[in-house]
Amino acid sequence: MTTAALTTPAHDRWWEALPAGRGRLRGRAHLSSDAPVLSLDGTWDFRHGMRADGSDLGTVSPITVPGLWQLQGHGAPQYTNIVYPIPRDVPHVPDENPTGHYSRLVETPEEWAATVADGGRVLLRLQGVDSAAKIWIDGAAVGVTAGSRLTQEFDVTDLVTAEGPHLLEVRVVQWSANTYLEDQDMWWASGIFRSVDLLLRPAGGIHDLVTHADFDPASGTGSLAVRACGITGEGLAVRVEIPRLGIAADLPAEGGVLEVGAVEPWSAETPALYEVRVASAAETVRLRTGFRRVEVDGDIFRVNGERIVFRGVNRHEADPRVGRTQHPGNQDLDVALMKRHNINAVRTSHYPPHQRFLEVCDEAGLYVICEGDFEAHGFHLDITGEDATGAAERPAASELFRESLIERTDRFVRRDLNHPSIVLWSIGNEASTGPVTDAMIERVRAVDPTRPVIYEQDYLAENVDVFSLMYPTHAESEEIGRKDLSEPTRAKLRAMLEHLGVTPDEALLAEPPALSKPFLWIEYAHAMGNGAGSLKEYMDLVHRYPSLHGGFIWEWIDHGLSTRDAEGNEIFGYGGDFGERLHDANFVADGLVLPDRTPSPALHDAAHHYSPVGLEVEHGAARVVNRYAFRDLAHLRAEVSVDDQRSWTPLTLPELAPGDSAEIPLPALADGAVTVRLLTREAEGPVPAGHAVVAASHVDAGRLAEQFTLPAPAAAPAKEGRGWRIGPALLDDLGRLVRLGELDIADAGVDLWRAPVDNERAFTQVALETRWRRIGLDAARSRLVSITARDGVLEVTRRLGLDGTALGADVRERYSSDGTALVLEVEVAPSASWPEDLPLPRVGWTLSAPGDLDMVGYLGFGPHESYPDTGGGTTFGAWAATVEDLQVPYVLPQENGNRAGVVSAHVRGEAPGRGLHLRMPEGLGLAVRPWSSAELDRRAHDGALRPDGRTWVTVSAALHGVGSAACGPVPLPQYVLGARPVSFRLALSAPES
Repeated sequence: MTTAALTTPAHDRWWEALPAGRGRLRGRAHLSSDAPVLSLDGTWDFRHGMRADGSDLGTVSPITVPGLWQLQGHGAPQYTNIVYPIPRDVPHVPDENPTGHYSRLVETPEEWAATVADGGRVLLRLQGVDSAAKIWIDGAAVGVTAGSRLTQEFDVTDLVTAEGPHLLEVRVVQWSANTYLEDQDMWWASGIFRSVDLLLRPAGGIHDLVTHADFDPASGTGSLAVRACGITGEGLAVRVEIPRLGIAADLPAEGGVLEVGAVEPWSAETPALYEVRVASAAETVRLRTGFRRVEVDGDIFRVNGERIVFRGVNRHEADPRVGRTQHPGNQDLDVALMKRHNINAVRTSHYPPHQRFLEVCDEAGLYVICEGDFEAHGFHLDITGEDATGAAERPAASELFRESLIERTDRFVRRDLNHPSIVLWSIGNEASTGPVTDAMIERVRAVDPTRPVIYEQDYLAENVDVFSLMYPTHAESEEIGRKDLSEPTRAKLRAMLEHLGVTPDEALLAEPPALSKPFLWIEYAHAMGNGAGSLKEYMDLVHRYPSLHGGFIWEWIDHGLSTRDAEGNEIFGYGGDFGERLHDANFVADGLVLPDRTPSPALHDAAHHYSPVGLEVEHGAARVVNRYAFRDLAHLRAEVSVDDQRSWTPLTLPELAPGDSAEIPLPALADGAVTVRLLTREAEGPVPAGHAVVAASHVDAGRLAEQFTLPAPAAAPAKEGRGWRIGPALLDDLGRLVRLGELDIADAGVDLWRAPVDNERAFTQVALETRWRRIGLDAARSRLVSITARDGVLEVTRRLGLDGTALGADVRERYSSDGTALVLEVEVAPSASWPEDLPLPRVGWTLSAPGDLDMVGYLGFGPHESYPDTGGGTTFGAWAATVEDLQVPYVLPQENGNRAGVVSAHVRGEAPGRGLHLRMPEGLGLAVRPWSSAELDRRAHDGALRPDGRTWVTVSAALHGVGSAACGPVPLPQYVLGARPVSFRLALSAPES
């Protein structure tokens, strides 16, 4: 294949031109048509260079389209959250500008010639090119793209219908004027990352189609408004058919409204779709529409007349191998996982998604906030850390960007407006406010007046229909629900506006219009690493205050990229792993699913608190609340277990109407706990039959404690060598357990440390990690105070001290035995001078045992991890797993794997009778690992963790909550582990054979 030698003249810096883009057709709906389409996806020729004028392009190599060139061996990706990775020099970009020159031969099918001869047109469609591209065919300029995540179409009829083949060339630059509008929190990577097609458009074909399927909840009837137009914008007369309803009607060129009678309405709960065929004389378009009504009624957001709660998540497009490019199945898999975990809404942060995603949302039932391709975060915070550094040039108030931003807005709304799943439009994210964003909002309303508009940085909701904020605290959210803002909250809003370079309107601050509108957490509960905490308390507010409509967890997926570290380990890379000078480390890994789409514990936590059925289990009864907006509970069945989930018995579940509640009597307890679960009767879309929608347990702590009573002392401690023997245990001369039966034990002792979670790292608002390390909590030193044997008990007292400070803790360990088990009673008293605002990471006890003990069975809450402010959906039962399976492979290693309320556990190997049995009658946390907390703390990637030959067992009597402080609130007061005395008890023995 030959490639033309194209060089852009120095004066034509097309990549910096504003308004951006040349030669494109106006945006239109993405339609499924019977007109021919020729896919150009596949292998292209590719040359890479660092000059946008093409003067330094290298040799030709093959590349896959769609794809990102940095993930195909050309250059490297870069991650920043806020700041621009280039100088902020609007609208200019550096001369060193990574550039990819794509080329391939194209030839239109012979049968297209007749259609073109009759007045048809051939369009080149590019669905996604980052960040700007210039296109040539046989050396003739076609046009320039603008808007990386927006569809671009060019009329290329005269260039491809002559005898071919023809050389299609697309030169893509990484940096352009578009870059200043696309500062989203994601990887900077470039290329033709969505599909490329040639479209044959017949004369008289349906170039664009605007529909609105309305539903009247009072009458139960629907109507369908339809307007079709040709490529020049002229209206077309069309025939509209809805086979399921027996509708067939002809509409004039100006369009019309069809009254279709009784219909089944579309909602996320019951996503009823109707096939609609719209035909002109030359073309038939098919779409699947849903009849539904979206409206803002005062401070209530309604769908089909009912208040809706958004149990949502923010979703970027990400894949560990191809990045922003989407494998064909990713959209279906993401929606299936969302539906199976009670997520009913998604925000397409921060750009319009791949078309297939919206189709699946229509089919499966998700409410969508569709967002424009616009973020300019780097204008109000830069690398110096100064607020509002770019206030004077921010696009929201810049005439320089006005036309481009309004055109972008027009284009994305027109592309997607036929999807019933979209219930709100968002013009973008974190881009300040001003005359330009006001104009963008008005353009949305002009193109589609049927849906409300939201934009979070309109902090007082002057121009939007729905009020939203990012990461408000629970207390601030409650003030909004009560419609009574405190002075500190008003001051925070004022500071937020000033941070954007906006002068606050004090009259509006005094009486915010926002309080008269529905409220959403557009982002909340930052799910980075082990988090986010206190979802329950957020959702409790939604159930208490009608104007609080829920929100969208940040975010869906960790954006880790498959790569190898310097040691050759397979890892999921984050910022800094690709040689970047400027980056934001692992802040890109903050999702409910891991990079390979494995659900994290946070997704299970969200599934429980997002359940459309409230379930609380108490002694003798289960309380059920129907929180669906439209459905009764006839599609669910109930089961109960009173034997630690070893067997299940059916329960009668009332067919409660929406909003109703009932109590279900439960059988008497057998083993100290009762668990109830609600399951689907039949498959519904991606949710299978027998899927647990919600489950909950009630534990009779007293009854469990009776079952696992610790034995009374019967074997007196005795000196053995320099140490002590007590029952099956040997302690050394410093009072440390070193042997239990046949097991060699090491590293035994009180443990105040855990590897910090992302919400405690140095970059967070609280920086607990920094404060903990400053006083040496990760390297506490022990000093033996005394060892005393008396009344069958060996009492060891010691001082845990911290380098460079008088802070520490006094520890008392009391060992006793009945001859079979070793009983340990621990008291930990932190220094009286411990800072009140500095929590402890944990209070517990750790030991390491031989590494061949690699299987764990436990009686407690499971099957996934839980911490004081997480663990929704864990239920009490008998669980079993390998040590490996108990670990959560967070992209950045951190504290993980704790199981709560454990009263009994066995850590075993394959050899019979070899292992460790723990009894903890009050119920403690349990974590079993193939590596130490220090190793978790030391490693930068999960893929670099290696078992160290020991099995590490940690019981926790108290743990600090994980919170959301990587971006959101710190743990609520009830989940803060203050420096207070803590005591706990446990027994250790060889397992029962």
